[in-house]
Amino acid sequence: MKESGVQIELIGAGGIVSNIMALLLPALRNGEVAEKLGGITFNLHDADVVEERNLIHQRFTEKDIGISKVKALAERFDGIHSEIRVIGQEKNLRDSKPLANADIVLVAVDRPEPRRIVHSLVNTEWYDLRCGLDSCLVLTHTTHPDDVERLTTDHRPASCQPDEAMETGNVQFGFALAATFGANILMRSLMRRIDGKSIVPGAVCYSMRMGPQPVFLQTTSSVPIKEAPPKRPTTRWSDDEDDELLNQAKLGLPLERVAKHHDRSPGAIWHRLLRISGIRKFQDSEAGE
Repeated sequence: MKESGVQIELIGAGGIVSNIMALLLPALRNGEVAEKLGGITFNLHDADVVEERNLIHQRFTEKDIGISKVKALAERFDGIHSEIRVIGQEKNLRDSKPLANADIVLVAVDRPEPRRIVHSLVNTEWYDLRCGLDSCLVLTHTTHPDDVERLTTDHRPASCQPDEAMETGNVQFGFALAATFGANILMRSLMRRIDGKSIVPGAVCYSMRMGPQPVFLQTTSSVPIKEAPPKRPTTRWSDDEDDELLNQAKLGLPLERVAKHHDRSPGAIWHRLLRISGIRKFQDSEAGE
């Protein structure tokens, strides 16, 4: 049975979600929004524990090391107001059952399986937030299904930070950009439930260096690709192509120009760069972006 108020399910508790909580919960602490909605419950889903390497970009402290991420966030934010609950679910999402009563679902885990579970939800408001380098990608329940499928490729989980980030301090801030988008989306969605007119932002791919990126073929209210779909979106990348792509990235060539040269979509170029640039290290565990 659904509890009263608004139920928000957050999948992942890494760089994006932990920073969403740090941005959004203080903004809600006076209780004005929560009281008008009959309460707000945040359910956090993640089986990961806090490690020292997480501290460079996730909202945890040294005292949190060794305990579950969702427990640390729940202890910090649950009780910020009597009408706001933050509950930690120390499990990774493996099916849609935990989301049955959700009003809003936000997934920020770098694995395609949980993303696809969220994408499969019917009549549910959902958001898929991703990050890499200085960029972020936001998909929503209003994104065209063709774009959602094309931008959700099979891959191994990876961190959004360079391998040496802890030692060198070379932190990339795409996670903070994604968290800002996410906090704003959730606040606008809550306000729309109150005033009926607040506008919730839609799908976007945004780079802090290059601005909005045209990775969408079908989705309206976003930056579309003007060219026809790529002719060979599933062709395997060769070593020579990878080398050429890295050189083009170092030269700072525009994404659309590089995509046209390789006859692939900008989304494919973006994901391939994340994979081969050494920025994202593959992990065996589920990575919360």
